[in-house]
Amino acid sequence: MPIHIHQLASDYILCYRFSGHITHADLEELRVAEEPFFDQLPPERCHSIIADLSDLHTLDATLFPPLQEMRLVCDTRVCVVVVVGANPYLRALAISLGLTSSQHGFLFRSTVEEALAVLGADVEV
Repeated sequence: MPIHIHQLASDYILCYRFSGHITHADLEELRVAEEPFFDQLPPERCHSIIADLSDLHTLDATLFPPLQEMRLVCDTRVCVVVVVGANPYLRALAISLGLTSSQHGFLFRSTVEEALAVLGADVEV
């Protein structure tokens, strides 16, 4: 699957790594893969998310509607999303998603290490 999700640094920091060519089926698989992380989240907590787009070059425009429904975009249990390694097109797409669908902030950094520093995590990746 070209989208991988795993915990970093704590139970409340998730890293999504996007690579290759993303399809509608990949987004549905991601929805299933996210469930355990969000099901285990205490009601008073939220996830900080690192969205690593370093190995993703573009996304098909037809994916915009399902991208708007991704947990990292619209779930109220997300505190902040730090987008890493986005080229200008993907940065504009993330900004658009944040403006149209998001309940939380989107930040942009060049590396996962910089994203972790923003989130106050002291972890090697």
